[in-house]
Amino acid sequence: MSGSNPHPFLTGLFSVTALLAVSSAAMAQERQMAETVYVTAARIPLAAADATVSISALDSAMIEARGGVFIADILRTIPGLAVSRSGTSGALTQIRARGSEANHVLVLIDGIEAASPFTGEADFAHYAFDDLASIEVSRGEQSALWGSDAIGGVISMRTAVPEAGRELSLRAEAGSFGSSRFSARFGKGFEDGYIAAGIGAFETDGIDVSGLGGERDGYTNHSANFLAGHELGTGIRIETAVRWVGYQTRSDADTDYDGRLDDTDDRRSGDQVLARAALMIEQQIDSVALTHEMATQYTDDVSRSFDDAVRTALSEGQRSQAHYQLTGQWTTGETAHRLTGLVEYEQDRTRNDAGAGSLANQSQELSSTAFAFDYGLGHGPLDLTVSARHESNERFEDAVTWRAGIAWAFESLDGRLRLSGGEGVKNPGVFELFGYYPAYFIGNPALKPERSRGWELGWEQGFAGGRGHASVVWFRSELTDEIYTDFGVFPATARNATIRSDRSGLELEAGWDVSDAIAVFGSATLMQSEQDGAAEIRRPERLASLTLDWHPQASWSASMTVDHTGEQIDTDFGSFQSVTLEAYTLLGGQLRWQAREGVELYVRGDNLLDEDYQDVFGYHTPGRGVYLGLRLRHG
Repeated sequence: MSGSNPHPFLTGLFSVTALLAVSSAAMAQERQMAETVYVTAARIPLAAADATVSISALDSAMIEARGGVFIADILRTIPGLAVSRSGTSGALTQIRARGSEANHVLVLIDGIEAASPFTGEADFAHYAFDDLASIEVSRGEQSALWGSDAIGGVISMRTAVPEAGRELSLRAEAGSFGSSRFSARFGKGFEDGYIAAGIGAFETDGIDVSGLGGERDGYTNHSANFLAGHELGTGIRIETAVRWVGYQTRSDADTDYDGRLDDTDDRRSGDQVLARAALMIEQQIDSVALTHEMATQYTDDVSRSFDDAVRTALSEGQRSQAHYQLTGQWTTGETAHRLTGLVEYEQDRTRNDAGAGSLANQSQELSSTAFAFDYGLGHGPLDLTVSARHESNERFEDAVTWRAGIAWAFESLDGRLRLSGGEGVKNPGVFELFGYYPAYFIGNPALKPERSRGWELGWEQGFAGGRGHASVVWFRSELTDEIYTDFGVFPATARNATIRSDRSGLELEAGWDVSDAIAVFGSATLMQSEQDGAAEIRRPERLASLTLDWHPQASWSASMTVDHTGEQIDTDFGSFQSVTLEAYTLLGGQLRWQAREGVELYVRGDNLLDEDYQDVFGYHTPGRGVYLGLRLRHG
């Protein structure tokens, strides 16, 4: 582990990423970017070459090369994203984008908002999916398109849609810490649609997260999903997606409130159901291509807490959302236009039960209505985008958010310059407004929404004849009315900060298909997140990642990942003093052997350097892990 000096791995990662980012070899960026399509940039499929904001995308090959069970560990490769896991598998896992809070990132799974209706935050502890086709991360203020949760960005995960014919896959894996993993998926593509279904299971004995040598804190995760689409006629399509995740996790608690975990038998279980149905209609009216989208989605989130065998809390939350979206696309001369209009309604219902007679028992309801538009113009090397959103909320003042961007492609350099800025908003959550345990924490109904305004300047570069791409982005944001927990009063409560929070940094990212058999992807981030001159907790100033994938047309293949997290500040809740968490580097890898077509054996490892590290003060993390797996594929 390192102190204040840069870790040797970090130095290497920054060097490799910077080398790729400034490379000016023979280039064909336009062709490479045309193969990538984004959804988070405009709420509709948009070519990467037309986007004016920072977006990173991982396809199924890169997801597989990363080799992690949990999506959070795969996301370490994205610039600007910091991962905080409270110990071992199944513990609270947060993602912070560009120094924002964890509940400032909107998470979409097959287009469905996955955040808890209570906190407005998605817990990545339980996202162990083995069926994703892509992960897309849009960074910066995105509320104009995606609403109040998208101050720091949007993370969108998409389940793989089966191609024509039948597909079947199975995975079985076992290894360190008494861990086992199983998944199965069946899919079939038809001429006029598709259908797919999958199941997954992950279990581990875990570790003693308190570090006191007590019993292990295990974790169990089960999931199932269903996906279908059908063409009803020319230009008419319906789609549906359903995903269920159930989990049970054991943990330790600070029973004597001295800021240190005690070896306890606390347990938490939960279920989350995500569902979406959509109808899309495409039509042509003269020279204008129209796309109508009518969709409804539903999130059901249930969490139960136990002390030994006694249930101490039950939280039930439901989110219902419906929207109508109309997009028109047309050209005037050599100029291409697109205009999207959106009408959206959302309602959150929550119920908290801590036992008969508890003052923590409550039922609450929040709802909002929004109108938004997004306009894009493309004329030769110029791309221009403008978005705005008006949101009405029954408990707060109406909010108007916006975003604007401009980009210019330099054909002679095969490079592209981008400039964009925007404003985002985040509404307080149910617990912040109404509390959850009056003896220790009470709500504050007078809270105001948080607001963030920021901008970014970026350069994109293609190289190696279209086989590589690189980018460098400078960003800066300021957050006002930040919601924090005031522990200076008893019981504690939530308040709006009177001073602003400033975030700024530099992001570098590069990917290169060195040959048909070797691919490399790297990123590095230098970042500052301060409030009144003091560093904010759990925001590392340095992040770096490198992924190497070797996949020749042969029986053997391999990949390696290196993820570095720099020093960061946290809080010792025993003394309420700041502490420094030391930098760490996680080395992972996998070696694969294709015994025959459709049959693959592999061995993979996590934390191969056996780093002793902490993402959250006082929570111990697993050491070196090695796992053996079998994967079967047909179709």
